[in-house]
Amino acid sequence: MASFFSNVFKLTTGTMIAQMTGVLLIPVLTRIYSPEFFGVAQLFLSIAAVLVVVSSLSYNYAIMLPEKDEDSMNVFVLCIVCILGVSTITGAVIITFADWFGAIFETPMIADYLVWLPVFVVFNGLFVILNGWLSRKVRYGVLSRGIVMNSVSTRMFQIGGGTSMASPLGLILGSTMGLVLANVFMFRGLKEDFGLLKTVTMERMKELAVRYKEFLIYGNPGALANSMSWELPAFMLAYFFNSTVLGYYALAMMAVKLPMAMVGTAISQVFYQKASEEMNQTGGVKTIVREIHTRLIAVGIFPFVIFIILAEDLFTFVFGADWLTAGTYAQILAPWLFAVFIFSPISTLFSVLEKQRILSYFEFMTLCTWILVFYVGGTSGNPLLTLALFSIGGMLMWGSKSVYLIRESGAGYRGSMLSLTRHLLLSIVVSLPLVLGVYIGLPLLLLLVIAGITAVAYYLLIFVTDTVLRSELMGMIQGSIPPKHIDWMQRLGLFR
Repeated sequence: MASFFSNVFKLTTGTMIAQMTGVLLIPVLTRIYSPEFFGVAQLFLSIAAVLVVVSSLSYNYAIMLPEKDEDSMNVFVLCIVCILGVSTITGAVIITFADWFGAIFETPMIADYLVWLPVFVVFNGLFVILNGWLSRKVRYGVLSRGIVMNSVSTRMFQIGGGTSMASPLGLILGSTMGLVLANVFMFRGLKEDFGLLKTVTMERMKELAVRYKEFLIYGNPGALANSMSWELPAFMLAYFFNSTVLGYYALAMMAVKLPMAMVGTAISQVFYQKASEEMNQTGGVKTIVREIHTRLIAVGIFPFVIFIILAEDLFTFVFGADWLTAGTYAQILAPWLFAVFIFSPISTLFSVLEKQRILSYFEFMTLCTWILVFYVGGTSGNPLLTLALFSIGGMLMWGSKSVYLIRESGAGYRGSMLSLTRHLLLSIVVSLPLVLGVYIGLPLLLLLVIAGITAVAYYLLIFVTDTVLRSELMGMIQGSIPPKHIDWMQRLGLFR
């Protein structure tokens, strides 16, 4: 696990300001844009997200795998060619049938904005493959600053567009411009690799496309099913309910996923690089899986427990009284999102172990489950019941994927199950003062103080009891201290 958390730290500290800025600016957006406008923008982004995952035909997952940088650059250029072709064709089809999309989702307003779809898909696809290349080269500093650029500029453009004329277009163009600026910055970080472009040939790209054809044959349908399973709630909520309900759901997901993504995405990228490296060197990945997954559970579970307790009060206070329903939605979805958080990093093992076929089976099973869940919930006419069924189903589906991957890695899932049980019980016990505070109706600011105290207590317990994690964190701290201060600090026993 050496350097794993330090690399995660590079990514998370670099993006922390950006992500926190993004979270802090959401209350501004909720006071500019109505839930209906959020819903329309979410429908646009959901359609775009489905196209983005297939735009590179899933060859973006192969950027990390070749031993030679020359081959990796050929895969990188292959991805660009695929993105341009797929986004043009699919975008033209969707724009042609824009009115039909507006009618089927009972959101006629969306038809006016689908013309921006191919543009968004191209820049989002480029952002994804640049992430892959920079992760391969372990340039987490450049990658981190690119994420900062995307997050901050997106919010600023959305606020600027909303103050001039509030409409879904402000949210859509803001997201697009954030990607444009981030891509420009990240491409500048590739300047020392431009010489590798001389090795790119059509023949070599074809050879590598065949070499990694399982990403196309199995990975791409699986990625499409995965994206559909993520975006299906938006489509089904719009279909069965209305854009206002979709707007509440969009804010709930945005508020929870932004902080989660700040750490989760960084862990996924570093884990993928480390797992690929361990596979090339040892032929297996059980060591890194065993060391990382149980600690990911330990570190990640407590914030979700706290959030479930405080969600409604937080949403009302931060976003305004009109968004209380979004807080209820977030509270219901939090257990599922925790399951996603602990599964997402090891999901890259499907690529490392070349299990794309099994992944495609899982993704299609998940998609079918969601269709059934939302049909049952949607026909009931109750969005709360629908989201509750969705959250329960999500925990079961993502849990089954985790069990499969941990077993295939050879790490054994007994340790992960014990870690989950132990730290869930510990989180509940430590958070009891907060539960009591909510029950007796303490003010929110006092509840936040109690939450902070309980968080310190929880993570101190983790720090004291986990020797490997403590050693890694102390090593990071030690590495940031000037050498002249190390000797006397060691004599004081600060690094034991």
